[in-house]
Amino acid sequence: MDSQQSTDGQQQSALQPDLIPEIKSAKSVFWRYVRGALGFTLAVNLLLLVAPMYMLQIYDRVLTSGSVETLIVLTFIAVFLLIMYVAAEGGRKRVLANAGKEFGESLDRISLRAGFHNSRMPPAAIIQNVGNLSRAQSFLINGTISPLLDAPFAPLFLAILFMIHWSLGVFGLVGAVILLGIALFTDSTSKKSVEDAAQQENAAQTMLAHTVRQRAAIVSMGMGDRIIDRWQQKRQGAITESLRSVNSSNFLSATSRSFRQILQVGILGAAAALALQQIISPGAIIAASIIMGRGLAPIDQAVGMWRQMIRARQSWVDLKKYVAAGMTSELVREGETVTKMPRPSPVLKLEEFSVAAPGAQKPLLPKLTFELQRGAIVALLGPSGSGKTSLMQTLAGAWLPAHGTARLGNRDIHTWNSEDRGRYVGYLPQHVELLTGSVFENIARFTDADAELVYDAARRAGCHDVILGLPEGYDTQIGEHGAHLSAGQRQSVGLARAFFDNPVMMLLDEPTAHLDSTMVGSFLQQIARLSKIPEDERDSLYIIATHDVRIINAADRVLVIQNGKVGLMPREEYLRKISDLNQKRAQLNPPNQTGKGPGTNE
Repeated sequence: MDSQQSTDGQQQSALQPDLIPEIKSAKSVFWRYVRGALGFTLAVNLLLLVAPMYMLQIYDRVLTSGSVETLIVLTFIAVFLLIMYVAAEGGRKRVLANAGKEFGESLDRISLRAGFHNSRMPPAAIIQNVGNLSRAQSFLINGTISPLLDAPFAPLFLAILFMIHWSLGVFGLVGAVILLGIALFTDSTSKKSVEDAAQQENAAQTMLAHTVRQRAAIVSMGMGDRIIDRWQQKRQGAITESLRSVNSSNFLSATSRSFRQILQVGILGAAAALALQQIISPGAIIAASIIMGRGLAPIDQAVGMWRQMIRARQSWVDLKKYVAAGMTSELVREGETVTKMPRPSPVLKLEEFSVAAPGAQKPLLPKLTFELQRGAIVALLGPSGSGKTSLMQTLAGAWLPAHGTARLGNRDIHTWNSEDRGRYVGYLPQHVELLTGSVFENIARFTDADAELVYDAARRAGCHDVILGLPEGYDTQIGEHGAHLSAGQRQSVGLARAFFDNPVMMLLDEPTAHLDSTMVGSFLQQIARLSKIPEDERDSLYIIATHDVRIINAADRVLVIQNGKVGLMPREEYLRKISDLNQKRAQLNPPNQTGKGPGTNE
């Protein structure tokens, strides 16, 4: 155990977020495009000087000389440069949009895979962190980052103010420092409330998702209004917290805009005073006001969008932590070639193997050490909550073991690349959910499989005729906007998916729970045929969690989980123990005999 913890600790220390290849790639994309955007930003900010320079020339040259030709030339040049401004601003927006696109492409796959391969990550957290990627991506696509790109050019405008007159430059510099202070104060006061509002919004969305999935039960049992009230309370709490952060941000944004208007008035007055003293020209009055406005605009805009910036920054931080937490050695190897393993022998060996629910500290089952020989059919028995489903999910590779190893054909299941391992594992969960796509694609596990393999899997599951009866047969679309399948139809398709391509290990959790009598009969015939084949000639191993006596009678061995204990025994021994137990109960609790005969008054 200590060595395993040491290995896990080394792996976690090695997987620093900024060292993960996908994170490094996303950061590389970001900085590459930002450098390109800075080139356009330089052009944009230089072209913003066109209007004040044009005005300065009009006042100082055209009005004094009265030259119409100079006015025409200056106007032509100004219009041409302003058209260039359109091209520069459009180019910057295009670069940022492409940056957002490539940024998302570099992380969208790993964002979902990190959640899939982290058994401790709840589904709601996966959806939330994929949403974090969307927010970070929108920060670029929507151009929210533009004020931050413009900010480094503020000193250029202030320098021009100093060139007009040092006092105007000092005035603009003091105003910039005050606006920057407002921005920093906005960050310190808004950050916590924005993060709290985001958490409550996520909690409300998670509850909504859970509620919608249970819509049928809620409506049928008259719980609608009560559940809506609970969700509304959570949502209103999120809105209240969001309003708190918005009100604070809006007040500081309004303060920033008001102060900038005061600065505009102030610099006009200061420039007019200098012009009255004939220190600067009249044209410099308007030019100084425009130049200072352009220099302070990025800071003012940043204050107005500070809430979005905080959300984007926090989304990026959370996304990096999430990806790092979900990384496994398998994920690190994703871009590399994985040698496909040959078909393993259908032998399962557990070595000091224990199971725990994701995030739980205490194992559900004691350490297991046993071997299921080639082609065994094992009935997994136990009361509800005993750990049957947890054991199945762990053996399937969906959960990591709390301790020890499980080997299929001498290959460690949990260090085996899932894409390769999955070819040899058939898993039917207790609650079957099918993926958006056609019935054919679901059974074929979304591979380009030969049609005969799909039909064979459906026949083995006893649902071939059922599928042919669907509106479009195997091409019937299922999912959010597809055909509605009953619980039995979903389970039969899920069973066919498990049978697909004849896996080495079949893990079936209550396979007959929702099937009709015809499909149950087909499945039992399949198990009965297998049980008649000698074990050493079978090419698949079956572990079936069930309460169906007919499946137990077809099994070779029985694995019983009860009261935190696990026992593996031949079927005959299990049936003998059950028979002995029933006899003892009958002796201790004999039938109630009244001894009443004919004519006895009751």
